[in-house]
Amino acid sequence: MESRKIISFGNSSYVVSLPKDWVKENKLKKGDTIHIDEKSDELTLYPGNTGEKRIEPKTIIIESENKDHKMIQTEIISAYLNNYDVIEVKGKLTKDKAVQVKAILRNLSGIEIIKQDATKIVAKDLLNINEISIETMIRRMDNIVRSMLLDSIKSIHEDLYEEIYERDQDVNRLVFLAYRVLRAAIIDSKIAKNMQKANIELLFSQVLIEKLEKVADKTKRVARFLKQSNLTDAEKKELEEIYIQIKDCFFEVMKAYYKKDLDLAFKIENAGTERINKLNEFIKERQNAPAHIVVEQMKSMVISIKNIARAVIGMEKNVW
Repeated sequence: MESRKIISFGNSSYVVSLPKDWVKENKLKKGDTIHIDEKSDELTLYPGNTGEKRIEPKTIIIESENKDHKMIQTEIISAYLNNYDVIEVKGKLTKDKAVQVKAILRNLSGIEIIKQDATKIVAKDLLNINEISIETMIRRMDNIVRSMLLDSIKSIHEDLYEEIYERDQDVNRLVFLAYRVLRAAIIDSKIAKNMQKANIELLFSQVLIEKLEKVADKTKRVARFLKQSNLTDAEKKELEEIYIQIKDCFFEVMKAYYKKDLDLAFKIENAGTERINKLNEFIKERQNAPAHIVVEQMKSMVISIKNIARAVIGMEKNVW
């Protein structure tokens, strides 16, 4: 960080010099316009309309030799989240490994495979981050999670796990894309400005997206272990009533988020303890391992809903 002294200029103005490297990097010259945003105790400077600056694609090469599928997947997703424009997976690619790599890449929103041969697969990001709306992605995630919850409740009586699993994959794709966009906005203030997002809003969006992903994941796991739980009809009815209450809490907490309703968020946050107590009471006398797992997943879901409510409560009113 550089320090600059304030210089008095006339009777009503002060002057601070700009760093020479910053001026050069943004292709500015004497007489160009600088935009200034005032934010409480700080000023943010933006170059004016100085024409399009050519930016070289950010490229990463991932070596695939002697790496298993999980490691390659981790490195590809990490590169995606870190906003690499071009991802090249290099090394001797057997037919099976090539299929696996392409499946990973095609599961990332905006990434298209542009080149492939026996030694490499090259993929490029074709999305324009400035055209992506965080609010739209949150609504899409919310809608998918709602449908997953409704079908997960039905899974108490019928097996719908595969359908729920597929929708969880859709949520994961949106989560990765959202994290990619949020990271870019945090690093580049111009992107945040274009999104009209303050730092606290970026943080809130990240928390909300993380909790939506957790609710989706727990919903999927509940459906998976319900298949093995062998509950009686009476137990199914009791668990269904509790699960419906959890679903209603999720619907309400998202309503609190959209309507910026802090009072509703407080009510949902307080209701979480009651839901957890009911789940503890349900499982207390039962010696059924899969049922215990189902209950633990539901409790984790309740905690995520509580955390969404807390995030809504924690948002400053002047930000909304």
